[in-house]
Amino acid sequence: MSTQNLLSKKNIASQQPDTRSGLMDELSLPPGLIAFVRKNSRNLQIGLICVVVLVLGWVFYDYYTEMQEKKGASLLASGMQTESTEERVQVLEKVIGDYGRTDAARWSKLELAHLDYNEGRYEAAAAKYKEILDVLPAGNSLAPLTMLNLAQSYEQTGRYDQAIAQYNLLKKSIGFTNEAFLGLGRMYVAKEDPVLARKAYEELLSSLEDTPDPVLKSQVEANLASLDAGKPVILSQPEENKE
Repeated sequence: MSTQNLLSKKNIASQQPDTRSGLMDELSLPPGLIAFVRKNSRNLQIGLICVVVLVLGWVFYDYYTEMQEKKGASLLASGMQTESTEERVQVLEKVIGDYGRTDAARWSKLELAHLDYNEGRYEAAAAKYKEILDVLPAGNSLAPLTMLNLAQSYEQTGRYDQAIAQYNLLKKSIGFTNEAFLGLGRMYVAKEDPVLARKAYEELLSSLEDTPDPVLKSQVEANLASLDAGKPVILSQPEENKE
């Protein structure tokens, strides 16, 4: 009876070596790696969960940011269509307050500065333009426009040296070179420095050889002729600031 028990199928199976293998064995992973994974399986699971949480968090943040941009842009568009200046200011300030980190908020701040400039509040406009410029990310497309507006505000308040500093920076921005040199010419004429005024106008005239502008070229040549004759230069005043 005892012999039969020893030779039973159950006992024979239990005494045989376990030849089963896991997924890692089937993948022919190095034994060292298999041992590491088995030993640290709990920590690896926690790490995987953290990665999944981070990915989901990034996805939701990206979605939230996109929605904020869309809402801010929609509110800005409605404000710009408002004819009442007072109502427009209220909408622009709401965009800044509710969607402060969006492009719409930056445009709203710029528009508020434009309103000050166009109403003749040049000191207030300059302060707003400078505030915008100080926090703009490097390479942002709004930077050259804001720099031009700031230079023109300084110009209108008689702060010529500060305007010159902005115009010199603006010379490096594609699409704003002409305005920068014209501004420099105006500033040096206003400071009664014909030598530097001539230099600015000559540099502008030289740059027009590649992209001819008959009207602008004629204006610059007339300014140079006035400098040669010792006559007052007819200065082109900056236009109202626009987006």
